[in-house]
Amino acid sequence: MGRTITRYRNEKGLHKMNSHGARTIEVWKNEMDEMKKTMDALETKQKHLAGEDLSTLGMKELKQLERQLRIGVDRVRSKKWRLLSEHASSLKRNHKTLQEENNILQKKINELLSEADENSGLDSSDHVIQRFIPVEQPHSPINMNRLGFTIN
Repeated sequence: MGRTITRYRNEKGLHKMNSHGARTIEVWKNEMDEMKKTMDALETKQKHLAGEDLSTLGMKELKQLERQLRIGVDRVRSKKWRLLSEHASSLKRNHKTLQEENNILQKKINELLSEADENSGLDSSDHVIQRFIPVEQPHSPINMNRLGFTIN
C-alpha cells in the first residue's frame, strides 16, 4: 500500500513537498501550465467546431472535423424529431380528450333540449328557433338557465 501511495505522489509531483506538507511553487506552476495547455486546446477545438480558424487544419483534420459535425447534426436532428413526435402525440391525445368531452357536452345539451321540447309541447320544426330566441324578445341573449346552466 505504501508503494502505491509513493508511486501516486511521484506521478502527481507530490513528492516535492516541504516539511509542512504544502506543495512547492514548482509543482503549482507545473499544474497551472498543464491546465493552461488544456484550456487552450479546448478553446481551439471549440473554434474549429464553430467553423473558425480552420486555416491551421490539414486535410485529415478537416475530414475528421466534418465527420464529427455530421454526427453532431444527426444527433440534433434525431433529438428534434423525437421532441416534435412527442409533442404531436401529446397534441393528438389532448385533441381526442377534448373531442370526447365535446361529445359528452353535446349529448347533455341535446338531452336538455329534448326535455325542454317535451315540456313545452313544440314540434320539431319550431324547436331550433324557439330554443335560442324567445318569441317575446327576438334579440335577447340565450337563456342559459333553460339549457341547464346556472348563472351566479
